[in-house]
Amino acid sequence: MMTPYPDDALHLTSEWFILPGGEAQVEQALAVLVQAVLSQEPDTLAYLVHRPRAAPSRLQSLPPGSPQSLLFYEIYRNDAAFLLHVNGPVFQAFVAEHGHLFIGAEGRPFTTVAFLSQVNGFMRSAPV
Repeated sequence: MMTPYPDDALHLTSEWFILPGGEAQVEQALAVLVQAVLSQEPDTLAYLVHRPRAAPSRLQSLPPGSPQSLLFYEIYRNDAAFLLHVNGPVFQAFVAEHGHLFIGAEGRPFTTVAFLSQVNGFMRSAPV
Protein backbone atom coordinates (compact mmCIF):
# COMPACT_ATOMS: atom_id res chain seq x y z
CA MET A 1 0.00 0.00 0.00
CA MET A 2 1.38 3.39 -0.98
CA THR A 3 1.44 6.35 1.43
CA PRO A 4 -1.67 8.41 0.65
CA TYR A 5 -0.29 11.65 -0.77
CA PRO A 6 -2.46 13.66 -3.14
CA ASP A 7 -2.06 12.73 -6.81
CA ASP A 8 -0.66 16.18 -7.55
CA ALA A 9 1.80 16.15 -4.62
CA LEU A 10 5.23 17.49 -5.53
CA HIS A 11 8.20 15.37 -4.41
CA LEU A 12 11.78 16.55 -4.73
CA THR A 13 15.32 16.22 -3.54
CA SER A 14 17.67 19.16 -3.19
CA GLU A 15 21.38 19.06 -2.44
CA TRP A 16 23.20 21.97 -0.80
CA PHE A 17 26.93 22.27 -0.14
CA ILE A 18 28.24 23.62 3.19
CA LEU A 19 31.41 25.69 3.21
CA PRO A 20 34.12 24.07 5.38
CA GLY A 21 33.83 25.23 8.97
CA GLY A 22 30.14 26.08 8.74
CA GLU A 23 28.74 22.66 9.64
CA ALA A 24 27.78 23.41 13.25
CA GLN A 25 26.15 26.74 12.35
CA VAL A 26 24.22 25.08 9.52
CA GLU A 27 22.92 22.31 11.78
CA GLN A 28 21.72 24.87 14.35
CA ALA A 29 20.06 26.95 11.62
CA LEU A 30 18.41 23.84 10.15
CA ALA A 31 16.80 23.01 13.50
CA VAL A 32 15.12 26.42 13.45
CA LEU A 33 14.20 26.14 9.75
CA VAL A 34 12.63 22.71 10.09
CA GLN A 35 10.58 23.73 13.14
CA ALA A 36 9.36 26.87 11.35
CA VAL A 37 8.39 24.89 8.23
CA LEU A 38 6.54 22.38 10.42
CA SER A 39 4.61 25.03 12.33
CA GLN A 40 3.96 27.56 9.55
CA GLU A 41 3.66 25.58 6.32
CA PRO A 42 0.88 22.99 6.66
CA ASP A 43 1.06 22.08 2.96
CA THR A 44 4.67 20.93 3.36
CA LEU A 45 3.93 17.26 3.94
CA ALA A 46 7.50 16.01 4.47
CA TYR A 47 10.71 17.95 5.05
CA LEU A 48 13.66 15.71 5.81
CA VAL A 49 17.27 16.92 5.86
CA HIS A 50 20.22 14.51 5.77
CA ARG A 51 24.01 14.69 5.81
CA PRO A 52 26.17 11.84 4.56
CA ARG A 53 27.80 9.87 7.33
CA ALA A 54 30.69 7.48 7.37
CA ALA A 55 29.56 3.91 7.01
CA PRO A 56 31.33 0.64 7.76
CA SER A 57 33.24 -0.56 4.71
CA ARG A 58 30.70 -3.33 4.08
CA LEU A 59 28.01 -0.65 3.65
CA GLN A 60 29.94 2.25 2.11
CA SER A 61 28.95 3.27 -1.38
CA LEU A 62 31.43 4.59 -3.88
CA PRO A 63 32.10 7.36 -4.23
CA PRO A 64 31.46 8.17 -0.57
CA GLY A 65 29.24 11.14 0.21
CA SER A 66 30.78 14.43 1.20
CA PRO A 67 30.23 15.53 4.81
CA GLN A 68 29.89 19.08 3.40
CA SER A 69 26.68 18.24 1.58
CA LEU A 70 23.06 18.30 2.73
CA LEU A 71 20.30 16.34 1.07
CA PHE A 72 16.73 17.56 1.48
CA TYR A 73 13.81 15.24 0.71
CA GLU A 74 10.59 17.23 0.50
CA ILE A 75 6.94 16.56 -0.31
CA TYR A 76 4.46 19.38 -0.91
CA ARG A 77 0.70 19.08 -1.28
CA ASN A 78 1.02 20.56 -4.79
CA ASP A 79 3.13 22.90 -6.93
CA ALA A 80 1.57 25.97 -5.31
CA ALA A 81 2.65 24.77 -1.84
CA PHE A 82 6.23 24.40 -3.06
CA LEU A 83 6.20 27.90 -4.52
CA LEU A 84 4.78 29.26 -1.25
CA HIS A 85 7.67 27.58 0.56
CA VAL A 86 10.53 28.82 -1.62
CA ASN A 87 9.10 32.33 -1.94
CA GLY A 88 7.75 32.51 1.61
CA PRO A 89 9.14 34.23 4.68
CA VAL A 90 10.52 31.11 6.42
CA PHE A 91 12.74 29.93 3.57
CA GLN A 92 13.66 33.44 2.42
CA ALA A 93 14.76 34.37 5.95
CA PHE A 94 16.86 31.19 6.16
CA VAL A 95 18.64 32.01 2.89
CA ALA A 96 19.15 35.67 3.85
CA GLU A 97 20.57 34.79 7.29
CA HIS A 98 22.52 31.64 6.53
CA GLY A 99 23.13 31.56 2.78
CA HIS A 100 26.73 32.67 3.33
CA LEU A 101 27.44 29.28 4.97
CA PHE A 102 26.96 27.46 1.64
CA ILE A 103 28.83 27.33 -1.63
CA GLY A 104 27.07 29.96 -3.67
CA ALA A 105 26.41 31.31 -7.11
CA GLU A 106 25.12 34.79 -7.89
CA GLY A 107 24.66 35.63 -4.20
CA ARG A 108 22.55 32.55 -3.38
CA PRO A 109 23.44 29.06 -2.20
CA PHE A 110 24.13 26.74 -5.14
CA THR A 111 21.75 23.80 -5.06
CA THR A 112 20.78 20.93 -7.28
CA VAL A 113 17.08 20.04 -7.39
CA ALA A 114 15.44 16.91 -8.80
CA PHE A 115 11.65 16.79 -9.06
CA LEU A 116 10.34 13.26 -8.61
CA SER A 117 7.27 11.19 -9.43
CA GLN A 118 6.37 8.71 -6.73
CA VAL A 119 6.01 5.28 -8.23
CA ASN A 120 5.49 3.30 -5.04
CA GLY A 121 6.61 3.10 -1.43
CA PHE A 122 5.71 4.18 2.12
CA MET A 123 6.94 6.18 5.10
CA ARG A 124 6.68 4.47 8.48
CA SER A 125 6.84 6.27 11.78
CA ALA A 126 9.74 5.18 13.95
CA PRO A 127 8.78 3.06 16.96
CA VAL A 128 8.82 4.91 20.27
